[in-house]
Amino acid sequence: MYITVKQPGARTTIQDKGRYGHLGQGIPASGVMDPLAMRIANILVGNEEDHPVIECIGIGPVLEFSDAVYFAVCGGTFNVTLNNEPIRINTLYRSQAGDILKIGCSASYTSCVIAFAADFAEKPVYGSYATDLKSGIGPLGGRKLLINDRLELVNPRRNLANEEIRYFPPYAPKEETVKLRVIEGPNEEAFTEDGLQTFYRNVYTVSPRSDKMGLRMDGRKIETRTGNDILSAGIVTGAVQVTPKQPILMLKDHATTGGYPLIAVVIGADLSRVSQLKGNDKVRFFKVTPEAAYQARQEMDEYLEAKKKEFARTGLAAWFARNRGVKK
Repeated sequence: MYITVKQPGARTTIQDKGRYGHLGQGIPASGVMDPLAMRIANILVGNEEDHPVIECIGIGPVLEFSDAVYFAVCGGTFNVTLNNEPIRINTLYRSQAGDILKIGCSASYTSCVIAFAADFAEKPVYGSYATDLKSGIGPLGGRKLLINDRLELVNPRRNLANEEIRYFPPYAPKEETVKLRVIEGPNEEAFTEDGLQTFYRNVYTVSPRSDKMGLRMDGRKIETRTGNDILSAGIVTGAVQVTPKQPILMLKDHATTGGYPLIAVVIGADLSRVSQLKGNDKVRFFKVTPEAAYQARQEMDEYLEAKKKEFARTGLAAWFARNRGVKK
């Protein structure tokens, strides 16, 4: 069983949650931009939540299926068709041999993922299927998908319970100013009180010069106590470092270390919102406690766990679930 790439899209790669445990060797984590979309897509097709997926950024690919296989497209608002017929985001489908899946342009977000109820024949690199295009590490030699590529799928899952109710509501429409919750960064003491107030009270604009390494934020300069240079230290996804010119929100392909002070870190539950940001979007940061960040993550986990149980129901419970009016 395989998938043929008829058109590759702008930046289509194989990804998983990321390559962790190798920062000390200078190897970035990389991984999928939208971790929530990856989890939802894999739940829909019956995979483990961190199963590798295809990630599409900006303009997606055109793929041809050689055989029947369950799949789901999840994440932002893309124009998606199967054999030229529109299909829904965040919904389970099953292809037939010869079917053509087209992921068009993103209407308002930057990325989506495609999950399949099967395994990629490609082997993990350093324990992960994440693709880092800058360093050339990952499946397919660390590159993006190209025209006429054939992705072999093995170990397909043939039967899934409650196919007709395997659906997640789409993301809520993006706010005019996207609110991102953050916890205090490790270098908060490097900023003056005025600098901190500037960061939390003002709206920043995402620069069009942003990429998967980081979102550059245009806005008022943030005042520091002794300048913007610190001893290089490790960086995590979601960290906001402040350069002399602008803050930069670190994304999945960020460097392993940085020499600018970190003022805040976006909480894990809001990283999906970060993945949806594009040039000229407006952002405001709101400080929360680590306890609140943990609670937000726990609520997300509980919601996904409840959906998994709903999809796995059998007997009378499944009949009631199927008859709640959810249709494709």
